[in-house]
Amino acid sequence: DIQFKTKTPDSNFRKTDDVDLAVCISHEDRYNEVMDALEATGSFVRDKKESIKLHYRLGIEVDLIPFGDIEDKKRNVKLTKPRVFTLQMPGFAEAAAFTEEIKSGGLTLKTCPIEGLVMLKLISWDDRPYRTHDLTDIDNIIDAYFDWNSDKIYSNHFEVMEKYDTNDLLFYLPKISAHIIGLKMKLLLLKSPNLFVRVNAILKKQQNPRWEALENGLNAN
Repeated sequence: DIQFKTKTPDSNFRKTDDVDLAVCISHEDRYNEVMDALEATGSFVRDKKESIKLHYRLGIEVDLIPFGDIEDKKRNVKLTKPRVFTLQMPGFAEAAAFTEEIKSGGLTLKTCPIEGLVMLKLISWDDRPYRTHDLTDIDNIIDAYFDWNSDKIYSNHFEVMEKYDTNDLLFYLPKISAHIIGLKMKLLLLKSPNLFVRVNAILKKQQNPRWEALENGLNAN
């Protein structure tokens, strides 16, 4: 029998240095009210230089990322405190429409879907190509995706498994995973044709089996 092995992230893989929290908000005044309220708890201190950054009492950096009506027509967010700071926010509203709920300790938290995270990392890398760790993160997600979703893949996406060569022992499962991630990114981008075109163009910048399968899924009929 042919045995396919998935690659699950281990302790040697990169761990995040901070926590990113996206907040859908209407204008900067409201955003600053949220920041002030967090500081008032005594657990957070606002960074003196970076407008979106807070420091939690245990030393954890927290980026409170604004999106929504606060964005201008070009999907930019301009903050003025503590200094002028401009963010580009494409992809956040698209991912927010597909948030997944996680319940823990009596709290219900909305989290970005893993396919949305891949999309945001693609855009992040395109904006700042020197952030090569975004590329590594995408590969690690794809390599672990089959393990995380094997039951759903066998039940709902068996036809994708038939699209790729089973003799390709190294990339067979990553290609399946990437294709399915691409399919779900397509759903995220249905109402954002300009961003769809951009993500497609980004995928053409890296010619490798995973990204080619992402592109296949994104453009599937």
